[in-house]
Amino acid sequence: MLKRVLVVMLALGLGIYVGLSLPRGAGLIATLVTLTGTQSDDYSGSKSHQAFLEMEELISNTRDMVLADARTQQEANEGMRWLLRVISMSTEVAADTNPRQPHFQRMDTLVRKVGGDNPDAEYEFAQIDGQYDYLVSGNVGTVRYLGFTINAGQGMTPRRQIGYVSGQTLTLSENGDFAFILSQKKPELSGDWIQIPKDASGILVREYIANRELEVLPTLRIEIIGEKPAFAPPSDEEIANSIIGATYAFLKLSTLHRTVLPSLLEEQNSFIRATSENLGGAISGADNLYMLGSYQIAADEAVVVTVDPPNTRYWNFTLENRWHEIGDYLHRPTSRTLENVEYSPDGSVEFLISHEDLGHPNWLDTSGHDFGFMTLRWLDSENQEVPMPIVKVVKAEAFKD
Repeated sequence: MLKRVLVVMLALGLGIYVGLSLPRGAGLIATLVTLTGTQSDDYSGSKSHQAFLEMEELISNTRDMVLADARTQQEANEGMRWLLRVISMSTEVAADTNPRQPHFQRMDTLVRKVGGDNPDAEYEFAQIDGQYDYLVSGNVGTVRYLGFTINAGQGMTPRRQIGYVSGQTLTLSENGDFAFILSQKKPELSGDWIQIPKDASGILVREYIANRELEVLPTLRIEIIGEKPAFAPPSDEEIANSIIGATYAFLKLSTLHRTVLPSLLEEQNSFIRATSENLGGAISGADNLYMLGSYQIAADEAVVVTVDPPNTRYWNFTLENRWHEIGDYLHRPTSRTLENVEYSPDGSVEFLISHEDLGHPNWLDTSGHDFGFMTLRWLDSENQEVPMPIVKVVKAEAFKD
């Protein structure tokens, strides 16, 4: 009996010791995974595994970048969630798409808007490969703008724009149907055609919406012309390339605040003029005139921005945080289009950027950030002399009742 009691006590003591010795949280999960068993074969030399390790290292370095570049606790906190969203988007548009079985993948979600995206728009992406010919078809719907940017460049090679068409340049049927071909050689069929190089890599679609309650989104289809590739399980190299593509997307999206007009980090409460030539045709709209700026205000301050809009079918004004991420645009006024602003008698529009709703008809919510980016998109205005916005920092109490 005594021997049995001693054995039980020894086992209990050993269990307590092991339990206290194990790490907590993610460390515990990693330890438990390690303890689940061993494998007989070593697959660590695969290209896909090496590509994953490289992406893992980049994510770790980017986490350190967020902690270094953040200027407030809120920016650091949101930066961690932003990294998850960038990983998710990069995976969906690069690793989850296939040029042999192409489809248009929605890039944003109801809560995810990263990379300086327009919240009053939808973005879609299809991965392509220059060795195939593609037919893109659909209907333009009733949105204010539909544009297709065709890019080339694969792996970690910088992307470049090699073609562009829009709802204004495509041949449309009476009810708005369209079709165009992407191929290296000119097809025998008549119709809209865009020549693509061997390293063609993707189609980025922009759909600008002025009023979501009234406008109908486009329908999009893409298919390979001719004989479809036979099914085969993805090879190690194919999966490695998809991970490399996701790594490239993550790198570009996560460093925008450092690479796209970094002067805006220091030159605050003002705007500069830019077009796709300045920003890069692979990531910006060819038909847009951009006015980009940043704001910096104290807790008791607000920013008044006055604009004189050009005569255009679409424009909008958007706020972004330090990471070029849009705030809670589903529930807060973080952007406005030409359809949901109040105009002054002279046609100008005055916006108020502040931490709280002060009753201004064109209020834009900072989402709690003292610093943020400001983006104006003027469609079809890249060659117009549009006046620069007037920016004033004021005391918020001036707008309180």
